[in-house]
Amino acid sequence: MMEPGEDSGAGGGRAAFVILRAAEWVGMRVPRPFGLRLGELFMRLQRRRSPEQRAVVGANMAQVLGHPEDSPLVEAAVEECYRLYGRYWYETFALRSMPPEEVNRRFTVDGVEHIDRAMERGRGIICALPHMGNWDAAGHWLALNGYRMTAVAEELRPPEVFELFLRHRRALGMGILALTRDRKVGESLVRLLAQNEVITLVADRDLNGRGVRVEMFGAPRLLPAGPAYLSLMTGSPLSVATVFTTDEGWHCVINPPLEVERTGDTRRDVTEMTKQIAAQFERFIASAPTDWHMFQPAWEALPPEREPGPGPEAGPATESAAASRR
Repeated sequence: MMEPGEDSGAGGGRAAFVILRAAEWVGMRVPRPFGLRLGELFMRLQRRRSPEQRAVVGANMAQVLGHPEDSPLVEAAVEECYRLYGRYWYETFALRSMPPEEVNRRFTVDGVEHIDRAMERGRGIICALPHMGNWDAAGHWLALNGYRMTAVAEELRPPEVFELFLRHRRALGMGILALTRDRKVGESLVRLLAQNEVITLVADRDLNGRGVRVEMFGAPRLLPAGPAYLSLMTGSPLSVATVFTTDEGWHCVINPPLEVERTGDTRRDVTEMTKQIAAQFERFIASAPTDWHMFQPAWEALPPEREPGPGPEAGPATESAAASRR
């Protein structure tokens, strides 16, 4: 399967759309034991069919585990990464036809009190997550249990793939904002926080090269500045969270909101908060490395250090909107 967001040309994009439509059909109609096997089988075939992608996953796991890419430990981890990713693809669509009581039985949470406290204070909350477990399950659980939440989604290619995911996630009860290159998404996020919503941002990949330089697993990489910038501009709390795959379903951990002593230097404060996000991501990933669905290079050569940009989801319009709600 083409990784969503990659541009493989018109032919490859059409193939990705057809495969995702097939995954949607299987997830919503095939009983769980058989559906899980189909998802795992497909990703096993994908692992064999795409040595380039397998090498990317291997390099990521080698960095996380601290072993050479050709070591038995890393090779076994790569195989498990693909198996769990196949499970993700089945389960994300299976959620649509899963009874609410089953979702609540399969999905457990530690730390939801941090969201509840934020709701009581009326300023909303931002949850920053890595690509672990099943973040769609987390959004669906929130919606089922009465939390108003919105996620920001990368615009995928081809447009049919993006529309499929937009329709799918809205069917799960999530509000979705497309991550565009203008500043309107930042204004929308500020408005939604003012309306006391939960904003979930999957934030372990920098998409524009303007992120904050952090260290994870002994090597530098970039994380997006947007979550920290949004929190600092609005005063809304920011919690780092993740979702782990379990035998029966998923377990979500929501950490207490981050605390950063304000210096008056926005750049410095954004950098400090993003480094705290990175440290918590690192701990989550270290506890379940193969549950990290990172199928793009996580540690690429970095450009010379420069001031981090807020990213397309935040900027001057965000500052203006944030100031108006204070």
